Amino acid sequence: MTETKSTRKAIIKCPYCGWEYTAADIFMPGDLIGKPTDVVRDALGKILYQYFEEGEEPEHAEHFICDNCDRTFVVEPVVSYKVHKEEDALDFSTTEASLLD
Repeated sequence: MTETKSTRKAIIKCPYCGWEYTAADIFMPGDLIGKPTDVVRDALGKILYQYFEEGEEPEHAEHFICDNCDRTFVVEPVVSYKVHKEEDALDFSTTEASLLD
């Protein structure tokens, strides 16, 4: 069994009673990022356009009824990503290898 790290930064609270939820309690899998069927890029790789079939677009807001106080509130997801370069030892983008350490 593998252990997982617990985090508190992705907690969603009911604005009325403070009852706490995870994103998985409110959103269905895939709803936050959607599922594009076609992505058009320019020659430099910049995304110019993405097409989603109906029902496959990312969620912009979710209306949710609190399990504790039965009041409806709206959750608007804000998705961000941290990007960094891979360690050189794990970068397999070249076929070169050194036999010396």
